[in-house]
Amino acid sequence: MPKNTFSRWANRFRRDAVKDNMELARDHLQRVGLPDEPEKLIDGTVMFMIACCAYLQIDGRSMDDLLALQAYHPDLDADSYYSFTFNLFDKAFGRVIAPRDIKYIDLADLNDYPWNDFKMCGYYDFRVARLDYKALSEPEIEEIENAITDDIRFDYSEEEVELLFDRDTVPGVLVVYVMDIM
Repeated sequence: MPKNTFSRWANRFRRDAVKDNMELARDHLQRVGLPDEPEKLIDGTVMFMIACCAYLQIDGRSMDDLLALQAYHPDLDADSYYSFTFNLFDKAFGRVIAPRDIKYIDLADLNDYPWNDFKMCGYYDFRVARLDYKALSEPEIEEIENAITDDIRFDYSEEEVELLFDRDTVPGVLVVYVMDIM
């Protein structure tokens, strides 16, 4: 990936978090029901962006549009609508901003991504929330569940991976578990 583009984004993201004393990160973690460990969110977001950008490049797609969405203080516009916050077994959390069509995130590939620093692959769960802090509506939840299912089922059969959608644990947020079947 173009190192300068990514490095500029990562430096700006970290700098904005420090300027804010990580308050937005703390607020986001609380909102999606994760521990108050903003450093793990900042570092994990950079890690997840490396993975997302790598998969876009493998597919011959530009990472520029995805990186443009990933501000520490995301814009509330038509292109940045949802946050996907990945829980990497409580070792890191990665927030990826996505448009309504979730076109930049390959959930199936991220489920196999090797996190070398932690000697593991994949993620424990991820949480989908609206950026405007409104609760997900029932039609939105159904649309998101369908998009997630289509993404995962493109690579994995029902015999390989189980999907669990939790609409109740965190009010207004969809928690998604993607579990390998032994």
